[in-house]
Amino acid sequence: MTDTETPLLVHLADWITGRSRDWPAEVTQRVGHAFADTMACIVAGSVDPVSLKVRQAAMGWGNGTATVVGGTPLPAPSAAMVNGTAAHVLEIDDNYYPALTHASAVIVPALLALADEVDASGADLLDAYAVGLELHALLGRGVNRSHYFAGWHPTATIGCIGTAGACARLLRLDRDRTVAAMSIATSMASGNKAQFGTEAKSFQCGMSASNAVRAARLAEAGLQGNPDVLEDPQGFLSLYGGPDPRGWNEPLKKLDNPLAMQEFGVAPKRHACCGSAHNSVDCILDLRAEHGFTADDVQRIEVLVGASNKKNLRYDDPQDEFQARFSLHYNIALALTQGTIGLEDFTPEAVARPEVRAHLPLTTMRARTFEEEPKDPDDRPPHIVKVTLKDGQVLERSRVYAKGLIQDPFTDAERETKVRACCQPILGPQTDALIAMMRDLAAVPRIRDLTAMLA
Repeated sequence: MTDTETPLLVHLADWITGRSRDWPAEVTQRVGHAFADTMACIVAGSVDPVSLKVRQAAMGWGNGTATVVGGTPLPAPSAAMVNGTAAHVLEIDDNYYPALTHASAVIVPALLALADEVDASGADLLDAYAVGLELHALLGRGVNRSHYFAGWHPTATIGCIGTAGACARLLRLDRDRTVAAMSIATSMASGNKAQFGTEAKSFQCGMSASNAVRAARLAEAGLQGNPDVLEDPQGFLSLYGGPDPRGWNEPLKKLDNPLAMQEFGVAPKRHACCGSAHNSVDCILDLRAEHGFTADDVQRIEVLVGASNKKNLRYDDPQDEFQARFSLHYNIALALTQGTIGLEDFTPEAVARPEVRAHLPLTTMRARTFEEEPKDPDDRPPHIVKVTLKDGQVLERSRVYAKGLIQDPFTDAERETKVRACCQPILGPQTDALIAMMRDLAAVPRIRDLTAMLA
């Protein structure tokens, strides 16, 4: 239980149902930017073979009114599954550090599907999105880093529960039904990091979005669950918490105090690979820009990362594009040889390039132990990169935050460049209209005006 002996889900439901729709201007702006970034990821991922497989399966489960990007409308849970898979499959969707989730890739597809079904406005969606981000943060702070280190995929576990709360906000459920939605979602929370580097990893994101929608709709229909499910001795914290979870008391004190989107924002991706590699890759790019060396000048590279980061970056010698996204060695080789890491670098042909693979052995990775790292996921030790050149120079750089966070933010031009790069090959001239609408989503009276462009 919490210090007040009130179940955490009741605390959260009181906040969800009572929280004003008046958000700070910086939060509204950041949520709008994150929505546009996530929609671009969905569009780009909608033509990936993994997304097409999920879409093909979902089409056999019945027709509906929720938009599937590039496909025929489906029921909201199915549309959320397909679009959630597409959002995550290319590994260009944002990270959310307070929760250690890819929060937007679960929340946006779930809310988009429901908003289509209930004919919600852009303002309704953005409001529920802001609620979902705060819920992800609180739940993540309660179990991480322990939950993550144990092997759970928080995007699919924490993500399901927090996103169910966001769906309840969009559906305007009362307190009891909001509690039920998150309780039911806890029973559906699943996903593990053994799937990293496989097709199933991105599906876990779509599964989480789909289950969040199902949980909210089941609660709306009156289905009940245990309000103590997060703290029950046989509930979420005990079963999923890992070796040393923090518990709920301290995270609950930070609910809306300040908002996690004020304190951290989300972390949109500059590179099309696992976020665990981004700090190290950015260090390489920083050093290259400062000292002007090339790949042929490098004798060795030593990298220090976090315990869980090393577990994620498990492929020193990647054999396909899925493994390559989770290979620090491959992504550092890209940074050395070409200075960019784009979607085009993750095809079977690109991964096999001898001129890139020749530089894989330059990198050595080591990690802090779990015990050496702070329990609070908000406290982030730096990744440290040391480059030794063949002429004997030793260059060192560290980063706590990757490019794109509020500590080193993208410019408006950089944000739009990414959206265009993702959308233009799929949508063509329709891209301009989509970007224009997303610039002020709060003013869009019906989300269906936006989703009509994407079918």
